[in-house]
Amino acid sequence: MLTRDQIRAKVSGKTISPQLIDPQSRRMRERAAGLLDIFNLAETEHWTRSQLDAALHDYEGLDTAHRLLKGMAKVLLDKCTFESHCPIDPFELRQKVFTRAAQTGPLALAAGPLGHRIAADVWRELAEELPTVDGRPWSVEALEASLYADLPAEQRLVERTGPRDPEALLHRYNVALVQALLLRARALTLRMKRPDAKRVRQLFRYLKFHQLMYRVSGSKSELVITVDGPQSLLRQSTRYGLQLAIFFPAVLLQPGAWSLAAEVEWGQKRKLRKQLAMSHEMGLKSHYRDRGAWTSNTEQWFVERFEKLETGWAVQPGQLLDLGRQQVLVPDLAFEKDGRVAYLDIVGFWRKSYLQKRLDETPPHVLLAVSKRLVGDKANLPKTLSEQVVLFAEVIPAKKVLALLEARAIKR
Repeated sequence: MLTRDQIRAKVSGKTISPQLIDPQSRRMRERAAGLLDIFNLAETEHWTRSQLDAALHDYEGLDTAHRLLKGMAKVLLDKCTFESHCPIDPFELRQKVFTRAAQTGPLALAAGPLGHRIAADVWRELAEELPTVDGRPWSVEALEASLYADLPAEQRLVERTGPRDPEALLHRYNVALVQALLLRARALTLRMKRPDAKRVRQLFRYLKFHQLMYRVSGSKSELVITVDGPQSLLRQSTRYGLQLAIFFPAVLLQPGAWSLAAEVEWGQKRKLRKQLAMSHEMGLKSHYRDRGAWTSNTEQWFVERFEKLETGWAVQPGQLLDLGRQQVLVPDLAFEKDGRVAYLDIVGFWRKSYLQKRLDETPPHVLLAVSKRLVGDKANLPKTLSEQVVLFAEVIPAKKVLALLEARAIKR
């Protein structure tokens, strides 16, 4: 994720907009290609982090668009894996080296006629004593390179994913600019014109996967999804903000017309509220693979346990429900038995006021499963909500859901 000093945004009055780049620009593609060449070489030769940082610093010095290049480099760095590349624990190696040096006594800077011992003598002795690696003895050079191999700057690039061609990198950078702004959002409103039912279900799966707090309204011609931002929580706002930012590329998978409006906080000392507006016309492209609907472990574990009870209730994926009064709902699961139906919706992050509003808008035959670990404020859940809310830590209690189903299901 881009840091504050890497964000390129234009502020005009009460509005803020990311300074998107043109992925078709020849100059931009040349810049992106230059960065990719550096990362490809670093990946092939397993550079250390310090080597890669030095190469990036030199490359950025050849251009005036420092913030742009730093941002694109950050996009690539976020998809790199660095590891200590050493057959022996560097901490243990340091202990051996420094202990041997202390036992040896003062070391000379260089060999001389008096025969004083130097650092190379210590290295040579240890190289002979240490176990071989794959049948090969240690060299002095290998030991010296391994002494601080566990430091971040000395870790080596072992794997790289993410963009592989200039155009993909430029598209990914544009999305990253928007994501960096959403990290500071207070609220987000997404409007979708004539949404496709299957695509809506896919989007709701992403919302649930990232455990976001949301409300839905609208009709068949326009669906409105309001998502609470990280600045609306007292606790876990950093983690929640990251989840909201990661969710955004899922919006770009929607094939139809959409618009997004968000209120974000901007500024280091003074947190000024600015309005961010995005739409499908801006040409943003998602890097997410279109893999269809997703099912959480929480849902899978519950269904497995519920079906083992052999209750006679048929369990199916939930569908979009029109609640009237411009209200719609997409519960996770639907239950049916003898012409009676009920639903279960698994709630992600929540706070007391959000949960109460959800209940006010939710029919009595729709149960809410609420995680104790995703509470966003210090308020305790009122006991009066227990008739429609199922609290859980890791696994939703199947017997508790069954009891509420029997009590709250309605005739179809």
